[in-house]
Amino acid sequence: MTDAKAPLPSGERITHPEFGPGVVLDPAHGGYLRAFFGVGERRVPADSVQRALSRSARVLRAVDGGAQRAHKAWLCYEAHALPVMESASALTSAKIDLLPHQVVLTHRIASASPRRYLIADEVGLGKTIETALILRELASRGELSRALMVVPAGLVNNWHRELNGVFHLDFEVFGSEGDITDRKTNAFAKHDRLIASIDTLKRPARIRRLLAAPRWDLVVFDEAHHLTASRTGGKVRKTENYKLAEALKDHARDLLLLSATPHQGHHFPFWMLAQLLNPTLFRSPEEMLEQRHRLNTVMFRRTKADACQPDGSPLFARRGVHTESFVMHPDEKLFYEKLRGYLEDGFDLARRQGRQGRTLGFLMAIFQKIAASSFAAVRRTLKRRLLMLTLHEALLRDKALDIEGRERLTGQARELIHEEFDLPRNSLGRSEVDRVLANLKHRLLRTLDEEVLVEQACDPYGNEYASAQAEDAASAVVHLHLPEERLRIGDLLRVFPPQRETKMHKLLDGLGALWRQNPDEKIVIFATYLGTVDMLAREIGQTFPGQGVAVLRGGDHGAKVAAERRFRNKEGPRVLVCTAAGREGINLQFARILFNFDLPWNPMDMEQRIGRIHRYGQNHTAQVYNLVLSDTIEGRIFLLLDEKLREIARTVGKVDSQGNVAEDLRAQILGQLSERLNYDRLYQEALSDPELKRTQLELEAALSNSREARQVVFDLFQDLEGFSLDDYKPFSDVSSGLDRLLRFLSAAVAQRQQKLLPVDDATYDLVTADGARRARFSLNRAAATDQDDLQLLGLDHPLVQEELGRWRSLPAEEVGIAVSGDVVEPVLLSLWMVEAFGKNGARLAVVQPIAIQQDGTRVPAVERQCERYMQAPAATPSLSPDQRLDLFARTVEPMLQRELQHRGAANGAGSYSAELIGYVEIVARGA
Repeated sequence: MTDAKAPLPSGERITHPEFGPGVVLDPAHGGYLRAFFGVGERRVPADSVQRALSRSARVLRAVDGGAQRAHKAWLCYEAHALPVMESASALTSAKIDLLPHQVVLTHRIASASPRRYLIADEVGLGKTIETALILRELASRGELSRALMVVPAGLVNNWHRELNGVFHLDFEVFGSEGDITDRKTNAFAKHDRLIASIDTLKRPARIRRLLAAPRWDLVVFDEAHHLTASRTGGKVRKTENYKLAEALKDHARDLLLLSATPHQGHHFPFWMLAQLLNPTLFRSPEEMLEQRHRLNTVMFRRTKADACQPDGSPLFARRGVHTESFVMHPDEKLFYEKLRGYLEDGFDLARRQGRQGRTLGFLMAIFQKIAASSFAAVRRTLKRRLLMLTLHEALLRDKALDIEGRERLTGQARELIHEEFDLPRNSLGRSEVDRVLANLKHRLLRTLDEEVLVEQACDPYGNEYASAQAEDAASAVVHLHLPEERLRIGDLLRVFPPQRETKMHKLLDGLGALWRQNPDEKIVIFATYLGTVDMLAREIGQTFPGQGVAVLRGGDHGAKVAAERRFRNKEGPRVLVCTAAGREGINLQFARILFNFDLPWNPMDMEQRIGRIHRYGQNHTAQVYNLVLSDTIEGRIFLLLDEKLREIARTVGKVDSQGNVAEDLRAQILGQLSERLNYDRLYQEALSDPELKRTQLELEAALSNSREARQVVFDLFQDLEGFSLDDYKPFSDVSSGLDRLLRFLSAAVAQRQQKLLPVDDATYDLVTADGARRARFSLNRAAATDQDDLQLLGLDHPLVQEELGRWRSLPAEEVGIAVSGDVVEPVLLSLWMVEAFGKNGARLAVVQPIAIQQDGTRVPAVERQCERYMQAPAATPSLSPDQRLDLFARTVEPMLQRELQHRGAANGAGSYSAELIGYVEIVARGA
């Protein structure tokens, strides 16, 4: 089969009738050659193999004019071209509201080289969505195989849910709590898409494993302002977080840093952050100030004032925040003061014990937060702690062989279980008491790391399960306790106020007033702890039996969505009571009223709560009511902070006609304040500072620093390019892209004997050959988002991805077609998928058409209409395979090279590859 006069050298690609494609290892000797095939190394007769044709040669030797061939060739071309078209990022199947600034950012970053940016959009503008869109865009283009998300521990699950559940990106969680570990092998080498907490990765041993694995296509750091470095004199100190980022920046093609507050008011740490992205951009922080316009090359920052809806209208409706303050009832005051004494003694004991008292300190902080939520919540926690302390002492008496003491204490525990769980005093009730008692004893006997349990409950990122863990820890961690704590809790419970809580009474009055104005008003209530949530559900249900109450306690994302769906239903409950689980991942803009029954110590958490109703799609002024007991420590600090914010706002002219602090100022000041103030310590120390003198001084100093930092940030960022709706206009009309995608999918599934049948103008059913419905698609984003059973058509939908992959793999022998068209002499239209690689690993993919006549003259008019010619009527080819091969070698390929050099894709700074994905031989009509 081979020509004896043309021996096959080492490295020549060949094919064998049995072993398939291969590569020559040693030239023929004695009639045999040694080659490597897919099945391994083989020695075969030299005349049994032949040279493998290039893809271009295979395409050009098999040109056909049949209609069926033309249809398949068009599908192949579309499968390559759709993922790299300009509006691809707006064609996601994720059920989210795509906002103009997000689409523009995705396009700019996806089409940039290098892709090394700080995304610093303000809170609420969707940095998670923007990142997911970038990941999805790069994945659709084939530019994302390996990606690593480095995020705070408390946000791992949120990222995992968003990337996989919404965007179908198939990420795995690395770490002891996740799917993947590195106990036996280097997981970073074996798994391509990982989410990991920064604390998990920053250990030196992990960094070594990361660097031993293949490079990442993209590394993302969330909350990047925690990548800090400081300078004292001439010495630079880098945190472990910064060292991790420094190690990974050279082990990744692309790097994204995310932070709404990247600059904490000090230039050196921010300059060090910029150094991670481009170490040659600024030689010093001083040069950064002088040449601040250069930040545009590595940074995007859009404010809420910049962002808008597709029609140019404001993105966010107005909001009104009202603080309703009142004082405690005398009985509540008595209980509160005794509880404060209990907490002060606990913190004092914790301080005296030093390192050993750390966990007790955490425990007292949990109690303080629960008490700030509601008296009902702290009463329930105290009763359960009393039960566990009683059982703990019974076990100690048992070990000391004090049988009488053990039985007495066990009897007391039984009585507490009867009361706490409201169990009847019959045989069934006693049986249930025995079961509960056995479970609690088993729990006490387990060797639990109480310090870990308590610290998990004090998660600084507000993990949605932290509140439930906190109540659990406050009752269960009994090896650390105060002297005579059982007696102290008993005294506390005896003075618990018998009447309805003042705050509860005020809430019920407010609900009644709202429902008298509009009986259908939907109302969201936030409360942190389950003891408070249960009280709210019970009291509202009893007072307004017809209105209905849904409770969002946490659990998996499905449980959150189910609670949201019940509440959204027009005939559903009028009230949704949320724990911290409702702060993220749910959209409640169909409601306009929100009550903060308790106040998070970190005010930024309250901004997250408000963001559930005050978000894109809210058509009314969002009304927020904060319920504050002004004679508690928490209430006084909240009111003090609120007044100080108003003073700042009045000074800089940022107060509206209703007296509200402008939202952008509030977010900027609070964002800076959160980095400067330890709220837990502030509230703890306030217990021993009844006049709040120290507290006020600390708060004023922190606010002053935060205000100065805001101004420093404003000055540095003032030359950054904002968002303009003009930037969005090229991407605003996705209808043509959707139509093109719909045509592709319809034709692709037809090859499998399936059909896309229209239901209405924007809805289609995908049905199998036997008439069964496989899926229902919509082209309307809003309609699909509102209906669970309606899928949104998009490039990243798994069914679309499956068809794109199938048609991109069409054999080269089925790609070349001949058609008739409005030409005088034959035109050769070749379609190339070009991938350009920069020296830093950056990759750019485009479809490049080249059209020539037989004399080598280029025909740009045909190139501009290549899609039309792909679907022109079939014709008989006019050129022979040898003529085509000669024209390609002599004219087309050199012309492609010159075109790519002109575009900068083949300018010597990197490399490129070009694959022939389509060939259309256009002959004159009637020829």
